[in-house]
Amino acid sequence: MRVLLHDRLLDAARDITTAEGWSALTMGAVASRAGISRQHLYNEIGTKDELGNALINRETDEFLAVTCEQLRAHPTDPVAGVGAAVQHALDHGAHNVLLKAVLHAGDPRGESLLPLLTARPEAVLTRAKQALAAEMLALQLDRDLSTAALDVFVDGLARLVLSHLTQPTGPAELAITQAQWLTRAAMSEG
Repeated sequence: MRVLLHDRLLDAARDITTAEGWSALTMGAVASRAGISRQHLYNEIGTKDELGNALINRETDEFLAVTCEQLRAHPTDPVAGVGAAVQHALDHGAHNVLLKAVLHAGDPRGESLLPLLTARPEAVLTRAKQALAAEMLALQLDRDLSTAALDVFVDGLARLVLSHLTQPTGPAELAITQAQWLTRAAMSEG
């Protein structure tokens, strides 16, 4: 039941944020939309900042699930797996209404979830690196890479994808080509 309530609260916060922006979100509006008291919301989630963190964490987990599925679909070809993973992550991002709302919010009050994506590495970057490293280890791609090389590769890959998600300046094919080049370079250095 608690997981369902948590999801309902995050759904309400997502709906409000995508429709009106993060600065328009109030804890009272989230509680009302979820059908609980504001105090219950505070007890369950905490502050508005903690709600923002939880919301970004859930979205990050969805992106990472898509990415890891594609890596798993190509267990013997890391270059193809990384290419497919990047393609799916960017496609997912291009259609993600919360990401669009966060990236395109011009809030005169200065309230935004954007710093969670760009300035606080633990919110997205660190989680992405951990998930990608774990997936690479599960696929035994580390057998071709030293621990240090795997760390550098995963860091570069995560940063590349996040950059293309948050600041797309060209077609997805460019990011895919860059990610595949990075993968080939890592595998040959390993």
